[in-house]
Amino acid sequence: MTLFLLVVLIAIIGYFIFKLYTHDNTTFYQLTGYSYFDVLMNKSVRISYQLVKELEHVQGIKKVMVNLQLPVHNEVQTIDALLLHESGIYVVNVKDKSGWINGREQGIEWIELLHKNKKQVFNNPIHETKRLTHALKDQLPEVDGTFFGTLVVFTNGCSFQQIEVQSSNVEVLKMAELKKWAKTLEGKRLSETEIENVYTALEAFMHGKNTTLHSKTATPTK
Repeated sequence: MTLFLLVVLIAIIGYFIFKLYTHDNTTFYQLTGYSYFDVLMNKSVRISYQLVKELEHVQGIKKVMVNLQLPVHNEVQTIDALLLHESGIYVVNVKDKSGWINGREQGIEWIELLHKNKKQVFNNPIHETKRLTHALKDQLPEVDGTFFGTLVVFTNGCSFQQIEVQSSNVEVLKMAELKKWAKTLEGKRLSETEIENVYTALEAFMHGKNTTLHSKTATPTK
């Protein structure tokens, strides 16, 4: 028994050493600088890590940004993730919920149903994400507005009971559905150069180098 526990302990230590080594090469670490221990110990960091991992399944030319801060109505708000893809620019807003989710795109509030008939009301995440999308559009005036998509992603611990979405450029899904969603992306409206230009402009803005963004990005591809 003692030998068995020793073997298990060695295996666990070896696993963590391997994860620590490989984590430094991940996209998430390169984007955020968060260590593997940060991922283990901090739930919000762990959710962001899972999101980036899922977005890596997106095929085609792309860039991913996380925790992008933008001015919205005289205050700073955060875009959880931004996917710059050849098919468009997708603003991602993450919601950590565990109950049954009910909501309509036009509604002011959504409802999370919990155990023992308890419920929690929260602001419509589509409206929140659209505001972030509009704020990003304002910062990228040279990018055609039809390129932008709004994506609300819920953590996997919840379930959708009744969700109503009408807009074609809005998606509401769970983290585990991102891989399937990625396969639906089609069209090449942004070139690699245009994606790089937007990415560079946003990076400069984030680091305070530019107060106004000029992306050199285009009108829709015919």
